[in-house]
Amino acid sequence: MVKYICFCQMTPTFLRMSTEEKKEQFLKWIDLAKKHGLKVLFWGSTIGIREHAVIVFEANEYSENYMKFQRAWQGLGTIEAGKYIGYTRTVTVY
Repeated sequence: MVKYICFCQMTPTFLRMSTEEKKEQFLKWIDLAKKHGLKVLFWGSTIGIREHAVIVFEANEYSENYMKFQRAWQGLGTIEAGKYIGYTRTVTVY
């Protein structure tokens, strides 16, 4: 098993959303992760670090799926890029 601990810096657009809107957006991202063979173990807010959120993903093995998911999740290469997520940092653990 491989786990990806992903720290997310959210945009002002995301931060202005209501709690319910944020939850709905996270649920969409969880579905997108599933389509890329990733399971979301948990997600939440952070304390003491610059990023606003942390999400832990799990995969059966190390593959390119996580990178493909990152591109789709952040809308890289589309007009959606940077709409909700400013940047992410990931720590991969085995």
